[in-house]
Amino acid sequence: MKAGTCFNRAESSTLSDTSKSLVLVNYFRTIPDKSRTCVDNSADLINMLHTCYGATGNRWANFVAVNYYKRSEGGGAFQATDMLNGRLLCGCDDVHSCTPGSTSGACTPP
Repeated sequence: MKAGTCFNRAESSTLSDTSKSLVLVNYFRTIPDKSRTCVDNSADLINMLHTCYGATGNRWANFVAVNYYKRSEGGGAFQATDMLNGRLLCGCDDVHSCTPGSTSGACTPP
């Protein structure tokens, strides 16, 4: 969990190996710390997903693992999942924007 760095597990293929369809981001402390999880599962999590997007050859994570998924200082893991699903489905920042006639905010996919 180092800001700006998306680590590759030694036993895994390189992050930029686009022949693999699974992009898993583990974002949790080795020793669970419930008191720090609200910060971890908020803006830090979203920032890490953006960092890993670049490190994986511009591929969004399709799995995210966190500790205490209900704890955050805002949308948390749920907001992160909505953002990822929106990016994967239609290129928007929120999956709700992908619905035709959505009032969740305008999105012009890239």
